Amino acid sequence: MFEKPRPLIPLRPEDQEQPPPAVDYEVHHLTRYRYARPVTSNYGRAHVEPRATPHQRVLSHEVTVEPEPAVLTAHTDFYGNSSTFLLVSTPHEELAVHSRAHVSVSLPQYPLDALSVSWEKCTPEHWGPLVPAEAIDFTHDSPRIHTTPEVQAIAAEVFTPGRPVGECLAELTRLIHSSFTYASGATTVTSPLEEVLAERHGVCQDFAHVGLAVARSVGLAARYVSGYLRTAQASLESLGTRPDGEMIGSAASHAWLSVLVPGAGWVDIDPTNNTFVDQRFVTTSWGRDYTDVPPLKGIVVGPPGATSTLDVSVGVVPVPTDASGTGSGAPEPA
Repeated sequence: MFEKPRPLIPLRPEDQEQPPPAVDYEVHHLTRYRYARPVTSNYGRAHVEPRATPHQRVLSHEVTVEPEPAVLTAHTDFYGNSSTFLLVSTPHEELAVHSRAHVSVSLPQYPLDALSVSWEKCTPEHWGPLVPAEAIDFTHDSPRIHTTPEVQAIAAEVFTPGRPVGECLAELTRLIHSSFTYASGATTVTSPLEEVLAERHGVCQDFAHVGLAVARSVGLAARYVSGYLRTAQASLESLGTRPDGEMIGSAASHAWLSVLVPGAGWVDIDPTNNTFVDQRFVTTSWGRDYTDVPPLKGIVVGPPGATSTLDVSVGVVPVPTDASGTGSGAPEPA
């Protein structure tokens, strides 16, 4: 039986003088609700603003809402994510939330020596003083993440004694990608981990949750990451929301996971696409699991039976670099 190979680890070459150039993107995320009957008010919180990371620089960002909101304010949570609170207090039959950003993304690369140590040496007792204290949150159970016998079985297959942590992360990525079927609509945002493990299908957030549960079950710190994938250009004049043919889950919000490796920092893997995270990814926020950072959640006040339909589109389209071909600049320092 043919098995897909493990994804290549993006290591930092010792003789590399200059890193690959950054890629600039224009990002447009549109969430639109249409209501069968007019509603009187809408309260919402959106996690749609890209955040600065060692590999990502945010050059601009704005959120706009239609109809015009009575309140539109920004907030930063415990994990450093920016979110936007909105209140629309006039009757309306449609709500549209636009997030527009310009970001520059560099290629994450990791030192060979850090990813060559055994995974056992990446647990909290080996972190040292440079790791932020809040990282301990990502070693524990959370509302959507907990250890089950199925999780333990996957962990036993991946995290064998003494195995290098980089090899473990590549194998975890491959195993979830090859053992679970991506099926849009097969699960919902409330589907429990046990259902995903039993049915062996789901979407990107489900695969991220499986990876988180496995990594945490052996004592590693692992966080849920929300963001976007590069999309294909619809035309030369406008941003597109057509999926990039090589990536599963583009043209919508995406999710993956990140594991803390001392000496390398947070190493991001995407089981949905069987890859380490690279310049095709834009990060918006992270937390313990999906419940911490949904793209948009809220409360609608209206008449009984005011059902709604939801449309979401995402465009993450490269923009031209400057004359030197190096993009708009280096990412923020770690």
